[in-house]
Amino acid sequence: MGESAISPLAAILAVLASFLLLLFLGAVFFILFGYGPALVLSELLVIVVPLGYMLNKKVDIKGYIGLDVKPRTIMLGITSGAFIFLFNLLISSVLVSIFGPSEAVEETNKLITDTIGSPEGLLFVVVALSLAGVCEEFTFRGFLQTAINSRYSSGIALLVSSLAFGLLLHFDLQAIYTISAFLVGLLLGYIYHRWRSYVVCAVAHATVNLITLTIILLIS
Repeated sequence: MGESAISPLAAILAVLASFLLLLFLGAVFFILFGYGPALVLSELLVIVVPLGYMLNKKVDIKGYIGLDVKPRTIMLGITSGAFIFLFNLLISSVLVSIFGPSEAVEETNKLITDTIGSPEGLLFVVVALSLAGVCEEFTFRGFLQTAINSRYSSGIALLVSSLAFGLLLHFDLQAIYTISAFLVGLLLGYIYHRWRSYVVCAVAHATVNLITLTIILLIS
């Protein structure tokens, strides 16, 4: 089936369902298993509803999202990720200078720093941050952006998927985390539209996360 197999409304509802599932089960996982395992399981929750919906609709997932695992797409993803990391660093610095430090970001960084103190905790964090690229890009770019773009312009698809990415997964009362995630989402969405490759976006996203983790390890 082609892109028309999934309507924009169905895609939006599926993403909202994923968000609600993540809110509920993510908290349960944290209570039962602790921060490290909960991180990994929560990332997997992001993909469950969209993937299940696509399987139920018998969508050609590989063709729909642009699943092309090649050395070229992987290298392009790593290069894009390094650029996006620098962009995010700049944007975050500007936002912090305007709004002040984000308590949400500081709390998350503290949890990660505490978790990576043990080899087991470090492994959980590395896996979770890598899965963030795989699962979040599948849901917000491969699934949602593609579905919206099947009925509306690429600009609208890019805007809606980036807003959902920022507001649902990176909500911050001080707005810093949300705005930076929205802007990063725009870049990832453009990359996805430009190369029509889920792999490039997933690798780029994971690269940003792992570079950030490396810096945390170096300064902690």
